[in-house]
Amino acid sequence: MRYSPFLAFTLLLSACVGFAPGLNSNSPPAVLQAQSQARATRPGLQTLPGQTIVRLKPGIAPEGFATRHGLRLKQALGLNIFVFEGAKPFQILAADSAALWAEPDYAIQLPALQPRNLSAPLPRQDNSALPNDPLLPAEYGFALTGTDKIWQSQPGRPEVIVAVVDSGIDASHPEFQGQLVEGFDFTQKVPAPGGAEDGYGHGTHVAGVIGARANNGIGIAGIAPGCKLMPVRIFNNWGHSEGGLSTAAVIWAVDHGAKVINASWGSPMLGEAAKAAYEYAIAKDVVFVAAVGNSGKEDTEYYPGASPEAIGVSAVNSDDRWASFSTFGEWVDLAAPGANVLSTYPLKLGNGYKIMDGTSMAAPFVSAAAALVRSQYPSLTQAQVRSQLERTAKDVIMTGKDKYAGWGRVDIARAVLEAPPARR
Repeated sequence: MRYSPFLAFTLLLSACVGFAPGLNSNSPPAVLQAQSQARATRPGLQTLPGQTIVRLKPGIAPEGFATRHGLRLKQALGLNIFVFEGAKPFQILAADSAALWAEPDYAIQLPALQPRNLSAPLPRQDNSALPNDPLLPAEYGFALTGTDKIWQSQPGRPEVIVAVVDSGIDASHPEFQGQLVEGFDFTQKVPAPGGAEDGYGHGTHVAGVIGARANNGIGIAGIAPGCKLMPVRIFNNWGHSEGGLSTAAVIWAVDHGAKVINASWGSPMLGEAAKAAYEYAIAKDVVFVAAVGNSGKEDTEYYPGASPEAIGVSAVNSDDRWASFSTFGEWVDLAAPGANVLSTYPLKLGNGYKIMDGTSMAAPFVSAAAALVRSQYPSLTQAQVRSQLERTAKDVIMTGKDKYAGWGRVDIARAVLEAPPARR
């Protein structure tokens, strides 16, 4: 493929829906009924008919549980959590003494990509101190986050693996040659190793921000190109997924060596299955990063971005100001470039590169920053990595923590170069 110095621009407004909170067997019938009705009427939520997620007590066989209730065991998600198919209401399943809780499964939808057929020539780059990737002048986030100051000294270490839980990563793209470890594809009828293809484009774009090859004379430069990327595919070619798949994906990534997980998707409701997966990641010392959403409003909490386990990331623009599409609220922890972000795109869907907007694009800057901090200071725990990123962030909206940028816009150079406080 021949790489042109002209760019195709696209606009991405990301908003996803999905999970619902679970019910356990200790909930009284009135609570069960009220919460069930709330789920059914909540705008934007789409239940997957006849599909229920259940966490069984230790030692309970899912096959026996399925037989007892006339269900079919569809999938084991991990942590003794299973997806069952059948018409029995989830309230009945939750009341079974063998179940810790039960909840309906929900659809998750990535946003539709909206291309803008604009192109512009790039200025010539003659700076030997920067990577020689020809599209670097369009990557304003590279310099804004200070990556230009540390890319040679700390590009990341290959043992620090970043899992991209998304629509897959196009492994045929030259920017990802040698960059990927084995991943998993949960979109197949029978989930199997894979994830190294992307028929939608979202995951490949996210992955390029983190780990596109740098200084290879083509395309762009990733923020942490020395680290490895793990493709964990949960969204199909139409951008569709399920709550249960995202739970399974997080657990799988943790169990297969991910040190950082990037979740550039979200849902307005948090379920028990999702919460269990996020808590599991933290317990296993994995840094968990998530986009907070693109509602442009304060009253819209998207999960996992709004969950306490995740580093919730909002978006700033090239002027280092809050991007108006970005969701905001007290749950925002950090900000990163999210407007007009140039990154990789599947070769079969275009020329290999696109520019997009969204907190989906901001989150991978923070994931890459976490990977670089883990590379620079390998003894730090996930909590200490998070603290280092928050402590070194740059105030760009208000002084101190605020609901637009959290602790500030991620400053990768400072996070890597400034030694963390001594442990007590």
